This record gives sequence, C-alpha cells and structure tokens, in this order.
Amino acid sequence: MSTQTLEILLMFGVDGEPSDPCTQWLKLQSSPKDDIFDSRNAGKVRGILQNIGSQDSPDPSFYPTRLIQVNTRKSNTYRLVTTNSDVFRNQHHKYAALSYCWGPPEDAKTQFKTEQATLPDRLSGFQLEGTSRIMQDAIEVCRGLDIPYLWVDAVCIIQDDKDDWERESAEMTNVYQSAHLTICTPTSTSCREGFLGPRSSATVSFRSNINTDVVGSYNIRPCGVIAEEQIAEGDYERIDNGGTNPQNNWWKRGWTFQELALSRRVLLFGIKLHLVFEDKFWSEGDEMLTEAMDGMPAEGMGGTFAVISVAGALESREDESMWMSMVEQYTARQLTFESDKLPAMGGLAKIAVLGRGDSYLAGIRKDSLHRDLFWTPVVKSSAKDREELVSFNSLIKSLNSPKPYIAPSWSWARWKGGVRFDESPAPYGDHVPVMGDRGEIAKAYEKVEIWTTASKLNPFGQVTAGSLRLTGAITPMLPRLKREEGFENHWEMYNDDNQYVANLTFDWDEPEDMVPFEQLSLVMIGSYWSWNAYKIARLYDDLETDDDSEDVATNEFEEGDIDMNLSEEEDEEMHGSSGESEDISFEEAQGREEEVDKFAYGLIIHPSEVQGKFFRVGIFSSWPKEGGGLRKYFRSRKTDTVEVI
Repeated sequence: MSTQTLEILLMFGVDGEPSDPCTQWLKLQSSPKDDIFDSRNAGKVRGILQNIGSQDSPDPSFYPTRLIQVNTRKSNTYRLVTTNSDVFRNQHHKYAALSYCWGPPEDAKTQFKTEQATLPDRLSGFQLEGTSRIMQDAIEVCRGLDIPYLWVDAVCIIQDDKDDWERESAEMTNVYQSAHLTICTPTSTSCREGFLGPRSSATVSFRSNINTDVVGSYNIRPCGVIAEEQIAEGDYERIDNGGTNPQNNWWKRGWTFQELALSRRVLLFGIKLHLVFEDKFWSEGDEMLTEAMDGMPAEGMGGTFAVISVAGALESREDESMWMSMVEQYTARQLTFESDKLPAMGGLAKIAVLGRGDSYLAGIRKDSLHRDLFWTPVVKSSAKDREELVSFNSLIKSLNSPKPYIAPSWSWARWKGGVRFDESPAPYGDHVPVMGDRGEIAKAYEKVEIWTTASKLNPFGQVTAGSLRLTGAITPMLPRLKREEGFENHWEMYNDDNQYVANLTFDWDEPEDMVPFEQLSLVMIGSYWSWNAYKIARLYDDLETDDDSEDVATNEFEEGDIDMNLSEEEDEEMHGSSGESEDISFEEAQGREEEVDKFAYGLIIHPSEVQGKFFRVGIFSSWPKEGGGLRKYFRSRKTDTVEVI
C-alpha cells in the first residue's frame, strides 16, 4: 500500500524585546504586546486621537440610522438606538464603525444580528454575552477609547428587510467617512472569532557563537500556512498592511475594500496594532506619529495607505483612471454572495460620479463608456484557479440564464473573478492604455443609449436588467484565426490575403469547446493614437514580413504557431523604439507618413436567445499594421446599430 506525504509549510515571524541584547545583535523587529489592546496601547491610541482633536475630523452632521450604545462601564446591558432623536440633533456624538469578516455561511447564520422579529429586543437592550465574539471585542475597544457608539452592519441594518438593507447600504459612503474611527480586524476570519486577547509565541534562548557577551532570547510567532516558500514574509508591518498573511481573510474580502477606502481614520488589529490616517500613522512600539513623506508611506505600510487614500484621490478627480484601478483591486477579492458585487462598491461609485453630472450604470461610468467597457478577465494561473476555467458553452449558458442576475454582459460586475483594463496580449502589451494618459483615447461610436434597472433606494446597488445600444462600425468576425502561443483566450484575426487585422481576447479560457466563431461580430467603441506605440506596431509589422508563408487556421479553428521570439538585434531595436520619449499628435504624424493610422478597439459580441440582442463575449484591438487599424479596416465598415444586454 502506497503512502502519500502531505507537506504543510508554516510561516513564522521572529521578534525580540527592545532591551534584549539578542534583538539588537540579530537586528530583530520589536515584539508586539501579549495583549494587543493593553492599557499602554489603548492609552497611546486614545492620546493620539485626543491630540489630533478636530484635525481632519469626520463630518459631525451625519449619523447612521441606528447605532449600538456602549457608553457605560457600569452596566453589562447594551442597546440599539435610532439617531433621529434630540440626543443626536443637539450635540455631536462620536461613533466607531467595525470592518470585519462574517466568515463561512454557517458562522454568518448564527451571528448576532437584527431582523424584523428581533428589532424590539435590540432596542430595549441586550446582554454582551449573547453577542458575537467579534462584536464583544469591538465594544471593548470603544469603551477603552471613550467612544460611546458603535456601528456594526449585522446589528444596525435589519438583515431580512430588503428595503432597509438597500437604503442603509446606499449610505456606506457616509457611514465610514463620518465615523470617528474604523476598527479593522485582519487577524479575525469570522464573526465568531475575536481580535483581542493573548497572542501565541514561543521563546527561544540564544547565545552568540561570535560574540559570547550576547546572551538572551527571541520569540517565534506563528503567522499561518503558506502554499510556497516564495511568498513567506516575516515583517509584521508588511503582513498586517499588505494582506500577505495567509490567515488574513479580511484583506481578501470584497466588502472590506470599500470599508477601508472610505475610512478617514483606521485602527488596525493585526499581529501588531496600527493607527492609520490619510497622511500619517502610528504602529505599536512607536513613540510618536510618523508623517508620510510626499504622500508615500513608510516601508511596510503601503497596503493600508494605498487603500485608505483611494476615496480622497477619487473625490479630487485628478486621476481619471482611479476608478478602473479600484475595480481591478476590488474584483481580485472574494464575496460570499455574488449578488453583493455592485453594492459592495456602491459607496465608492457614488464618489466617482457625484458632482460630475455623470451616470453610473452597473459599474460603468457613462462619460467614460469607451474606457470602462474595455475590460478583460484576469488570466488564471494557479492550479486552483485553473480548475475553474470557463468554457464557451458555460459562458453562453450563464449569460442566457444567469443565476442570480448580477449585471449586463458588458459590465465587469457580471464576471466572477478578477478583471483588468489595458488589455495586453503578447508580446508587447498595453497598446490600448485606456487607464492611462498616454496618447489620445477617443470615442468611436456615433450614438449610444444605455440604461440599467436599479433600486430607487440605492441606484449604486443591485440591478435587475440593462441594455447598451451602440451605433457605429460593426463587422463580422473573419474566419481566418490563429491562437497566440501560450494563451488560451488570445487569438489573432486575418483577412483573405493572410494579413493581420486584429487581436482578440475572449471571456472564456477553456479551449476545448467548439466555438461558432462565424456567429461573432466586432463592435468598435474607441480609437487610440500614440506616435511611439504606432512606431512599435510598424516595426513589429516589418519583423513579420518574412513570415508570410506561415499557415493560418481557418474554419477548423486549429491552434496556429506564432513566433514570439525575436533575435537579440530585433529585441534591442524594438525596445529602443518603444523607449523614445518623443510623442506627437496624429495630425503631426500625418505630415510625416502618408499611411499613418490609429489603433481601433471594441467589443466582441454573440447573439443571445432573444432575437436581435447580443452578449458581450470579449474584446478586440486592431493594430495599424498590415490589414488592421482604424482607417485601413474599420473606417470602411458598415455602420449599424446593435443592442448588447
């Protein structure tokens, strides 16, 4: 009988007491307190918050509909209160908001929560012992910091009241931005787990063989199970603030991204305790606040700073690509319920469009339609991810019969998993940089009508239907295709003269299904111009002229061979061209080259079961080389109107 060996890799951190000779000799990080919220840490945080006072103070005029009253140390009874009373109208009261993981479904079901039947009990009062462990610890933090009220979604929102849930979820922007403090709990994976209390470690005696005067000890602290040695990380600041802790579900959850991004002050309970503002921070063991230099955080604090500053950057509207960047980060996270896909970003979406006169349609900004529609699924690389590959047949089935309905096919929200913009097939990617400000991105459709059906209570939340009607250049997919080597969903399309026309990136990544390519069409939504990118396309075109004899798969749709390997001289020439800083307008380029052309890009569509309506099933980009490009191929195409649902 054969036996199998199961290898488990455990990650440990090593630390020491600051006064121990070993800590200085081995250059160890300082040990966190055994009790993360002991009197010293609590006093330090309380003092910092008091000293800051009204600086960057949250809006005192907003309160969530309900709060948990925790402002007494003499009683073990707490209660839910409504904030429409004179108590809140006549004077300002601080409240903290809790950001945590509900945990697996079995934990979430048993969580202490408010439902229609239990609302009277919550308002009349409840005992601490009957609440979730995560809530007990959050209440202890509030009491230790003299914060009289606490907001916890499970208790402050009536969970089985759809209208109340939609109305309150629409207020997430205000709930977190107006909180005196957001309590974040990376070390807790479930509502049944707390984040306070003693932390596990083992003490190891040490005597240096090099310097025998160095005698003392150091601590080994378990940090979880990892899949491979390469991702091991021993620095506590990096583990706490970057999500590298393998036990850290909080950094991986969809809802917590928005909760952190909307917060102005964060108290983060990791292996160590961290108090983070938009421009400064304090970590356990520090004597004072550390200012971020030129907006850049200290080493190890990047993750929290990168997210906590998102809302401010989005509100300033200095970077038009910020929304797409947030979508990329958000979709890499996980949701227990896919129906939360849009609500869990609704607070940030509100900031993205309010004040601009823009419309928000299932994750897409109408004024940036030609940019926001150009998303593509992230390539699945890990073994676990590859077990969940999407085939053409399963994609079409899910679009025709979504269970549940999340968003229209053209919205990134309908894709289960990570998405990215700036589509970049091999070998030289990002040639349509819809996220950046390189070159000129322009709309290429003549007319657009777009709508979604959303709740009146939360226009940034769930939708039940949507439609995109575009009038512009539409062309059937040509039958001469070949797949790019090493990519399951990247193909190239050729004309009858065996000339390149476009790169195709499909929304499915399982290559085994027979795909009716003849039913697909290309719908142009935008054009892109950059002199440097154009020169790369032309250079790449020249390098391929000697390869005209290569066969191209036709109706059999076999995988073709593409030589992506350049010689050393060709590679140097390619990179030398792309590295030039000169970039001129399209009009100037026309004066230099008679045949100059722009890149074209857009959507790939497939007929739905509803007559005359289509699904988006991919994207394309057409380089201005051989038979491709805006003028050479798409400018002469028939203009038509198509409805994508």
